[in-house]
Amino acid sequence: MAKFVSALRFDPRGWTEAFKEEKNNLLFYLKSFKVAIKHIGATSYAGGMSNRNVDILIATSTFEDISSIQVRLESKGYKVISKDQKDLVMLKSAKKVNGYGITIRVMEYASPIFNRFNAFETLLKENNRRVVAYNKYREEIYRRHYQNFDRYQQLKFNYINHLIDEKFRFE
Repeated sequence: MAKFVSALRFDPRGWTEAFKEEKNNLLFYLKSFKVAIKHIGATSYAGGMSNRNVDILIATSTFEDISSIQVRLESKGYKVISKDQKDLVMLKSAKKVNGYGITIRVMEYASPIFNRFNAFETLLKENNRRVVAYNKYREEIYRRHYQNFDRYQQLKFNYINHLIDEKFRFE
């Protein structure tokens, strides 16, 4: 049996550069929208590890802009990879930026899911032990479900929601 080789790597400088370059592209593509663009996920905090993918959040001021932003980004070559929730669209860039894949989440700034993203970022940034535990958990579920992206994402979101619900109380 072949030994599993981790897909998770640590490269904060590369992630930061890829994010900055893609943010400039997004600001140009979305100049007619009021948006905030934020580097999120494992590549955005100290000690995080990633599978050569940079996650970006585009927060818009209105719920109605989500589908318009989706259409605009699709016209620029991004592909929708998930639209399971009415207030969140996930897209993937067709091209790599400095060797990194780009995943984008588009959501309304005032949505409950946006608040949960921010809460999770806060939890990771305030406690390095959580970062280490999260990296180990992601490694394990990736090992088990690397051929099933939807299952991997679901397990990752369940873990994130568990951490948030333990620390904060959301309705």
